[in-house]
Amino acid sequence: MEGTAEEIMRWLERSEGPLGYVVLALASLVEYVVPPFPGDTVALFGIFLAATADWSAAWVYLALNAGAIGGGMIAYGFGRAVSSPERRPRWLCGPRTTRAIEQITARYEKHGAVYLAINRFVPALRAFFFVGAGIARLPWPAVVLWGGLSAAVWNGVLLGVGWTVGESWDEMLAWARAYSAVATALVVLVVLALVARALVRRARTSSRSDGAPPA
Repeated sequence: MEGTAEEIMRWLERSEGPLGYVVLALASLVEYVVPPFPGDTVALFGIFLAATADWSAAWVYLALNAGAIGGGMIAYGFGRAVSSPERRPRWLCGPRTTRAIEQITARYEKHGAVYLAINRFVPALRAFFFVGAGIARLPWPAVVLWGGLSAAVWNGVLLGVGWTVGESWDEMLAWARAYSAVATALVVLVVLALVARALVRRARTSSRSDGAPPA
């Protein structure tokens, strides 16, 4: 994926114009369809070109937001498709999967807006926030609103970084990698904490049932 991103950036460097903005939007979209794709690297490079070349910062910003919303809605559509038992693949029809879908739906009914609002700040997992929204069958206008807001704020942050250290691509890339490392570490810690809490609850429930008097 890194090699593909580098090829795209080399092409962008010599291709300013409407097609260049379309490619930026597509790169932002692909990140939601193929999560390993380093969309932020391509996005940062577009901002770097806006800061150092003749690219329009406004068009770069709009392209990145449009791509993020489009990609998010593709992931959302996939989630809606698998949420329906009639349309769900057979390998997703087991009791564990059904329970997981019920849990996702319950969580999104309570906190769906928050999940979508933070999605853009969580590297590698962004698409899954929209898949969850689709599984929970959240209304698509709300998904566009909160997902679009997240993209707008995140891309605004990237623009700010670009205008601050825009003369140095290496500094921009170092910033992105440092942020990704910290954010990934935080996600891992949160996941471990949730797993630990679930195990503790299960152990407590098991001990209570073992200690209950026979009927």
